[in-house]
Amino acid sequence: MSGLSGPYLIVHNIGHVRDAVTTAKELGRPVTLISAPGAAASLGPDVYRRMVEAALSESSATGISAVIDCADDPGQAMQAIRLGCRNIRLDADEDVLRKLRDMTTGEVLDGTPLAAYDMSQGSGNLAAWLQGQAET
Repeated sequence: MSGLSGPYLIVHNIGHVRDAVTTAKELGRPVTLISAPGAAASLGPDVYRRMVEAALSESSATGISAVIDCADDPGQAMQAIRLGCRNIRLDADEDVLRKLRDMTTGEVLDGTPLAAYDMSQGSGNLAAWLQGQAET
């Protein structure tokens, strides 16, 4: 994942985004927030981008990147880019990924499984996980 720093956190709602940003800031850790699988279709890229922006403005945290998951739908990925999402994740062949990379200044990730902390588990182990002391 060139250009994006781990650890990676899967977030499902604004509460998860806020918890992740606050904990990362307290620990002085960079993190990459990844939306729930397929969130581009269910939540929408604009809503996701605004949730992340709101949490970042509330905490003035730095070193936080955000990725919107577009599942296997290139149309959702293109819409996400048009709506201002710089980093997207898409399960597609390399030809499609290459074309999308030409459309954004951010990162286009493939659908390869990631070692990520899923915030739907709660934030109880988040600090330990960010410090490398707990498994996903």
